Amino acid sequence: MNSYAAIESEEQQKRRWQIELEFVQCLSNPNYLNFLAQRGYFKDQSFINYLKYLQYWKEPDYAKYLMYPMCLYFLDLLQYEHFRREIVNSQCCKFIDEQAILQWQHYTRKRIKLMESATAVQQQQQQQQQQQLQQSNGGDAATAGEAAATGGMMATANGNGTASAAEAQPSGASVQRGGAEPGQPQAVIPQQQQQQINGLATAPNIKLDLN
Repeated sequence: MNSYAAIESEEQQKRRWQIELEFVQCLSNPNYLNFLAQRGYFKDQSFINYLKYLQYWKEPDYAKYLMYPMCLYFLDLLQYEHFRREIVNSQCCKFIDEQAILQWQHYTRKRIKLMESATAVQQQQQQQQQQQLQQSNGGDAATAGEAAATGGMMATANGNGTASAAEAQPSGASVQRGGAEPGQPQAVIPQQQQQQINGLATAPNIKLDLN
C-alpha cells in the first residue's frame, strides 16, 4: 500500500481518495450489500482484504468527510463471515433496510429536538446575561444619584450653618479694641453702655465750656 502510494502522482492519489470515499459510503445501503453478495464479491479474498483496508475511514481525520456515517457500522459487520453469508438473503436484506430507515427517522427527529433544546438554552442564557447587565447598570446609576443627593444635602447644611452664625451675632454690639492685649479675648460692650461711657468722658469738657 505504502510502496504503491509512493509511486502515485498527486492527481492519482486524489482520484483514488474520491473513489474510496464514494464506495465506502455505498456500504450504508443494505440493498447494495445484497447486490455484492449475490454476485460473489464477499467470497473473493482480495475483496475481503480490500474491506479491511477501508477501515482507515474510521479515523477522525477521514470520517469527518463522510455524509453517511452509518456506512462505518456496515463496514464493521462486513469483517465477519457470518454477516457476509447472511446478507445474500433478500429477506435479511429487507429487514436490515427497514431497521436502517427507522433508525434514520428516529435519529433525525432526535437530532431536531436536540438542536431545538440547545437553541432554547442558548437564548435563555443570553436573556439572563442581558438582565444581569441591565441590573448592574441600574445599580451604578442609583449609587451615583445617592452620592449627588448626599453632596447637595451637605452643601445645604453648610449654608444654613453660616447663616445661623451670622444671625446669632447681636446687631448692636461693638468690640472694644483699644486696651486689648495680643492673645487676650476682646470685650464686647453693648452700644447703649458705650454711649454712656462716651458721655461721661465728654461731660467735663462741656462744663468747662459753660464756665
